[in-house]
Amino acid sequence: MDEVIWELEPHTRAKHEILKYYLGAWFPILASVHSRVLYVDGFAGPGEYMGGEDGSPVIALNVAKNHELQSRFKNELVFLFIEMDGRRADHLEKRINTMTLPLNFKVSVERASFESSINSRLANITEREQKLAPSFFFIDPFGPAGFPISLLKRISEQPRSEVLINFNYQSLNRWCLQDESKFPMVDSLFGNTNWREALSISEPNKKEDYLRKAYQDALEKLGWRVRPFCMTNRHNQTQYYLFFATKNPLGMLAMKRAMWKAAPVGEFKYSDLSNPVQKNMFEETFEEQYARQLSDSLYVRHKGSSVTKEQLLNDLAWDPICIERHLTRALRILENENTPPKIIGVANRKRRGTYPEGSVITFASR
Repeated sequence: MDEVIWELEPHTRAKHEILKYYLGAWFPILASVHSRVLYVDGFAGPGEYMGGEDGSPVIALNVAKNHELQSRFKNELVFLFIEMDGRRADHLEKRINTMTLPLNFKVSVERASFESSINSRLANITEREQKLAPSFFFIDPFGPAGFPISLLKRISEQPRSEVLINFNYQSLNRWCLQDESKFPMVDSLFGNTNWREALSISEPNKKEDYLRKAYQDALEKLGWRVRPFCMTNRHNQTQYYLFFATKNPLGMLAMKRAMWKAAPVGEFKYSDLSNPVQKNMFEETFEEQYARQLSDSLYVRHKGSSVTKEQLLNDLAWDPICIERHLTRALRILENENTPPKIIGVANRKRRGTYPEGSVITFASR
């Protein structure tokens, strides 16, 4: 794409909503307890769209600037926006210069490739025997090049790093898997040649599933826990997957909340053809069914024991779709809708039917 700015697609808007919602949780969790927090937009773009909508760098700045808890962000918030196209970088810089930002925001626009910039910075940190500040990397390129698994491995070695990656399946399938000269680039994307098994898969859906799982496996081998989210275009074809990778259960819970907000029927998939009214018809039924399944599994796992709310949440953080409200509903089912009750006591709470932070839930033994 050669344009400086372009039209905002519906699936891009949904992607930005996920990013906005997640950062709304991420900034207050980290900025209030760490002396420095780093947000990196690896393919930052021009900062706005043709209709005047904000691009991801401006969204990140506004989330932090306008957050209701912003007064608690006493420490340094560092924003690094990397954009190799000079025209887009200039446009982004001009857009940022129109904003009034708090003094503890340190913002820079770097004209470089994401790979060269981050490799250089991580090498410098390693030489000084230091660690990167708690960091969130938004990696949102147009295609599948520029973020090899070797670079992600270096990021994963930083103990408090998270990534949200746009894995452009349509571009990969259309332009790279049909051109043998691009196979070495795809090797570097996955970190191995196992993906080439997909070349012999004729059924499109099975081929896509294989490659999605292969990329998730590659990220999980780096020590992250991973949650994908599918974005489909107006032709009902997969445009790309968002892969979120973290080692922090609170981060995973926050991202799943963001994904539920974008696709509230539990499938973690957004379509440009989505009908919001139809979503609402199925959302309540699906969540109730899921909560009842969760209540059964919780009881089997914890019967006869007492468990803190925090332990339950930490365990369920790695569940593919569970968030706090599903846990609350499942606990209410066990306590109030079973005869005899399967929860026989809840310590450290003031009101029945609530399970606040610090509460201890005791499950019946049978």
